[in-house]
Amino acid sequence: MGGKNKQRTKGNVRPSSSGRAAEALTREGGVIPGFVGFDSTVTSELSYVPAVHGVEEIDNQVDADFRLVLRKLSKRDVVTRLKAVQDFGSMCQERDAEEVKGVLPYWPRIYCKISMDHDRRIREATQQAFEQLVLKVRRSLAPYLKSLMGHWILSQCDTYTPAASAACQAFQAAFSPTKQPEALSFCKDEILSVLQDILLKETADTLSDPQSVTEEEREAKYVRMLTSSLLGVKKLLSLLLPNDREALEQRLAHLVNSARFWKYSRHKTPQVRGAFFEMVGSLCEFTPGLVQAEAARLCPAVLLSIDDTDPVVLPSVWEAVLHVVSTIPDCWTHVNAKKGFLPKLWTLLKDGGKGMAKALHHNLMPLLSKLPQQVTDPSLDFYTTFFTSFIQGLSSERAHQSPSECAVIVTCVVECLRYCIMQNTEKEEDQTRIRAMLMSLQLLPLIEKALGNPSLQNGPLFLLVTEMLVSWEKRASLYSERDTDDSKNVFQVLLADFWEALGLLFVRYVDNEEADPQALEGIATLLQVSLVLAKSLFLAKKSVKICFSKPEDNEKTGVEGAGVEKPGPVLVNETAFGSLQTQHFEDVVCQLAQLCLVHVNEKNSERHLVFLSHLLRSFHTPRVFRVIEWDDKIPKEVEKDEVNLKNPALQFLLERVLVWLPEKGRRDTGHLVEMVFSSLSCCSQQETTRILNHISTDLQWGIILQIIQRVCVILFTHTVNCSDWLKGSVLGEQLLGLTEELCKVGCCSPTSTSSTSSHDWTLISLVLSQHHNNEPLIGEVYLEKILDKLHATLSETKSLSDTGNMEPLISFICDVASVFFSSVKDCLLLLPAEELLLTVFQLTAQDQTHTHLSDSLLDKLRKVCLVGVQSLIQHSEYEVKEGGFLHSAAVWVMNQLLTISLDIESLQVLVVAVQSLVETVVSVSGKDSPLLVQFFTLLTPSQVEWTRIRQALPPQVSLPIHCPYSRETTHSGTTIQMRVRIHEYTLKCTEGFLNLKQTNNNCGLCDTDVYGCLAVLLCCLNANTEIEEEVVQAILATVMEWRNSREDWFLFSSDLSKVTTERLNLTVEMIRFLSWLITCCPTVLGNNQWDFLLCSMLAWLETTSENVSSLWNPWVQLFVCENTVLIVKLNQFFASPSPDILEKLPAELMSEWTGFFVEGIYNLLLPLPVNAFTEPDDPVFPLAVLRSVGVALTYVPVQQLTQNSLPPRFIADQKTNLPEPLQTLLNTFCPLLLFKARPLQVTVYHLLEKVMPQLPECDGEGDVSKSDDDRDEPCLSPPASLMAILSTCEELCDSILAGVQVGEFAVVQSLSVEYSCILGYLLAWKLLLTFFKSSPSQNGSIMEGLALWKNNVDKRFEGIEDCMICFSVIHGSNYSLPKKACRTCKKKFHSACLYKWFTSSNKSTCPLCRETFF
Repeated sequence: MGGKNKQRTKGNVRPSSSGRAAEALTREGGVIPGFVGFDSTVTSELSYVPAVHGVEEIDNQVDADFRLVLRKLSKRDVVTRLKAVQDFGSMCQERDAEEVKGVLPYWPRIYCKISMDHDRRIREATQQAFEQLVLKVRRSLAPYLKSLMGHWILSQCDTYTPAASAACQAFQAAFSPTKQPEALSFCKDEILSVLQDILLKETADTLSDPQSVTEEEREAKYVRMLTSSLLGVKKLLSLLLPNDREALEQRLAHLVNSARFWKYSRHKTPQVRGAFFEMVGSLCEFTPGLVQAEAARLCPAVLLSIDDTDPVVLPSVWEAVLHVVSTIPDCWTHVNAKKGFLPKLWTLLKDGGKGMAKALHHNLMPLLSKLPQQVTDPSLDFYTTFFTSFIQGLSSERAHQSPSECAVIVTCVVECLRYCIMQNTEKEEDQTRIRAMLMSLQLLPLIEKALGNPSLQNGPLFLLVTEMLVSWEKRASLYSERDTDDSKNVFQVLLADFWEALGLLFVRYVDNEEADPQALEGIATLLQVSLVLAKSLFLAKKSVKICFSKPEDNEKTGVEGAGVEKPGPVLVNETAFGSLQTQHFEDVVCQLAQLCLVHVNEKNSERHLVFLSHLLRSFHTPRVFRVIEWDDKIPKEVEKDEVNLKNPALQFLLERVLVWLPEKGRRDTGHLVEMVFSSLSCCSQQETTRILNHISTDLQWGIILQIIQRVCVILFTHTVNCSDWLKGSVLGEQLLGLTEELCKVGCCSPTSTSSTSSHDWTLISLVLSQHHNNEPLIGEVYLEKILDKLHATLSETKSLSDTGNMEPLISFICDVASVFFSSVKDCLLLLPAEELLLTVFQLTAQDQTHTHLSDSLLDKLRKVCLVGVQSLIQHSEYEVKEGGFLHSAAVWVMNQLLTISLDIESLQVLVVAVQSLVETVVSVSGKDSPLLVQFFTLLTPSQVEWTRIRQALPPQVSLPIHCPYSRETTHSGTTIQMRVRIHEYTLKCTEGFLNLKQTNNNCGLCDTDVYGCLAVLLCCLNANTEIEEEVVQAILATVMEWRNSREDWFLFSSDLSKVTTERLNLTVEMIRFLSWLITCCPTVLGNNQWDFLLCSMLAWLETTSENVSSLWNPWVQLFVCENTVLIVKLNQFFASPSPDILEKLPAELMSEWTGFFVEGIYNLLLPLPVNAFTEPDDPVFPLAVLRSVGVALTYVPVQQLTQNSLPPRFIADQKTNLPEPLQTLLNTFCPLLLFKARPLQVTVYHLLEKVMPQLPECDGEGDVSKSDDDRDEPCLSPPASLMAILSTCEELCDSILAGVQVGEFAVVQSLSVEYSCILGYLLAWKLLLTFFKSSPSQNGSIMEGLALWKNNVDKRFEGIEDCMICFSVIHGSNYSLPKKACRTCKKKFHSACLYKWFTSSNKSTCPLCRETFF
């Protein structure tokens, strides 16, 4: 063609276009489309890729939209392909079936390629699109199944779970469960061909193009394909029918005969190894004959890999191990178990499974069942090593750190122990030795280890051991029924040996003066768990055997609550429960209890007393009490009455426990209280009441508190009936006397209240707050008397507070009342409770000068009142009736207003209390509640009462008050919403006038008077009070008149540092009034009024810019904030005025606003963040001003930013193509992204976000004077000032996030340097992404913008050679292009690179040709 002799570009090693096309075609399918059977590899088999028509035929046969999408699927860009796949799925769903069927001839080749794409999102979207295709074409897919099915199976085994799930869903949509084996049978040879080729032929370089795909991506795809292929074989075998599996065995034999296949068992990637062992397991399960033939390679590959503890591999390895030992009888002939398998197993067990016990240990018992004698001989040594290693795993680091891992190991140990004992139950000597070894050297040491280990105690060990003992007991009973001789069976011997050894173990720990409390607790826990579980197991298994208990058998029951009166016959007595089990338990408990009592009596051992309490809590039987009561006594020498002889538990309680309880110096009595109830469980109700009455009169209140707390627990278990004692007069009188004593002591000796009576107050709170079956815990009479006493004491606060500090007493009463109100349903139906709540409300509604209460105590009283009112409204059908709380509160408030001379502070406290009460009622019952109507009716004065109230209030308060609502104007049709609104109006008016100070009415009008009137007026206006337009115009006219007569009130051009607080507040109220006008009444403003408003706003803003040094004054801050609020409301108003309002505005107002005032506002406001604020280290930093100014700046038009009047700011050596105002804006505001105040950072972001879309349009406008070389600089470059922020913050962000893993998070303290830096970094990136999105000048996503921007840059730099110094087109720091050319070799270099080359080499020669560089 005339171009053969052309010189090729240096470095161009790419083949010709025809060669690249051929290579691409072979990579995609292995064949040239259209020629069936011509594979790229030397093989006799035809290729599985179908023949497809050429692209030119696609153009003629496929719908144009489908044709466009299919072409995009072959693009290199990931985003383009992803979007194309999604569009394809949508089109398949929306288009007609016939149109979609036209795509089918070309779909197999495309699907086989994109279903294996590098990007997992594309693979997932491909399967979702395939599902839509399947649902649309249905049976028309059948001719193409063989071409699709191989990669379809691969996709169902994708390592990316969403993609695999989507492929499975598509498969299920195509075939019902009954049709799936048939479809796979039809395509089985093609499927296996695809999988075998990947496993035996393909490599990372053949699956991906080495020239266009990185090595890392190629390797990742290869690993993924290997994993999917191995899992695909497993899936295929599991779904095929047996006949089809047999048909494939010959081809599978070819696969497993390959040496390459077996290398996957040692692959470096865990995913591949795991998939390999899963496939081997399926081969064992579905093709046993095949694996038997390959046993010589399969057995070592599986059995010698048990030390592979990678979490991905281990489960499949052990699944394969179990399959191998089950499927291949002679598997151990191919492996040296003694040297290869068992040492690895021992190491694995000693390490606790290396953190994989959950996946490993449950396989050990099945493995034990399959081990032949040749592996386990000698059995004693094998089992010794096995269980020793097993239990040693509990000491591993992972087992210590993870309770769940420890529990798994313990469970498997006990299960294996139980299995091994069951396998060795004969009387031969070797099995007897094995049983003895397992009992004495494994099980008992494990239990002993648990006694000092809380983790093992709280785990499943004790439960599992008990289940094993119960199983032995049942088997012993079965053997006893079968055997006729008197010889003991094996399980009886096991039980006897176990309990004897366990008893000796327990005695060794208990019979020690320095016994370990943790071990003692472990012994008690083991016995308790064993008893409870054994009982439940026997009841569950033997409940069908009904046996009525005999009177004499009642003393032998060993279960908790044996002394409780039964409503009917006992279903299971001691015999049914298991006499041998019960006997063992009680024998051990009695022995331990005797030892404990010896140590308590002789050594006064507290730890043994606690242990005895634990024992009796579970084993409170008459036999145990009889043994411990008479252990050191001779019955013949002591005369006992008949009652005590019949009930040793009562004797133990009277002579032992009640002697220990009041001992001096005893701090902890909780275990002794437990002993009380253990003894009472064996007593009748009459005895229980008598004993508790005796205790409540003789013991300390702290002990009684513990007893009642314990009673509250057992009320729901019914183990001891204490209701007669709780409701009785003895306890009631004692508690009432305690309450009176506490109140008396609190009044007379307040300093001792907090130190001595906390337990007593807790007791009172407990008996008041606890209810059972909707009844009080104590008698209702005594409950009301206690509430009366508390109410009376609280009512006396005013008269007693002058003589002493009542706060501790009131604080205790508050705590009791709060618990009572919040925990007892319908508690306020009791009249004393409502009276108590009223007293609390009255205390919160009175000034502290009258109550003498501290702020903290008042806060507590307010919380009590809140809880009480909520309980009043929530838990009862409450009505406002005479004598009730709401009625009494309203009457009391009216009485305060009418009869008491209130000062300003007292009135304010009263108003706040009433407002809080109303808000609480509204929050619970809503604004439509009838309670509000009734309450407001009581609160509303009559005309006469309004007059009296005005006369009673101070002059500055009463002057503007009028009567908006009275009883005479009330009628039944008044809505609740109107009443609430009028009430809010009245309250807000009152609050406004409360801010007025006392002034002399004869001194004329002053700024304080005006400020007060304006403040009250605004309170009324903000409460949506109806007001006529004429009144508003008159008020505005008055304010405008002040502009002429009292200009100093407006603070125009004033030095704010010298202005008084009152004057600033007056100006603030005027600004607020103008803001209200803009929002609510803009139509009353005429031309002059608008001029006054806008000019005043601008003058105030100018005053702000002249007084930036005064911004640290809080009153100046308020002035600035309110003016910026006015600016914001003006911006909002002029941005979108409604047509009705727009008609009434002056004709030229809009143009004046946009043409003059907007420019004036932002010329003053834009420099403010730069000039007014330093770093916010000062505690009084004006953050509120910064926030409000930031809000106002967000409304700045883009034109004001691009044509700003900021002082020029440029950076040396900064190259830019932007206009000077825009570059100044960037250089001024970009550094503020790192300002240590979040409001300013966010404001700067919003400002810069407005101009980012303008940068591409303005880029190049400022380069008119640049030379030709300079014009080679790349346009559309990111702003250098923004890139500087990223460079500054990048290192800090890296150091902060270096140790944070994916999925974790790091907490950064707000207001810290790190917080500001990270926020600025993130905001800078958002701006940069916005710039990239805007660079293509089109609508689309940021990713599309980045991609298009990159393509534009690539096109611009296409053909430009690299700089031969840095080997890059774009310089790394200044982003310039190589433009300094050598006159000899014509190569171009970056100017900065040449400068560095010349200075470092001390030569002026060309770096390439070494000629002198001119």
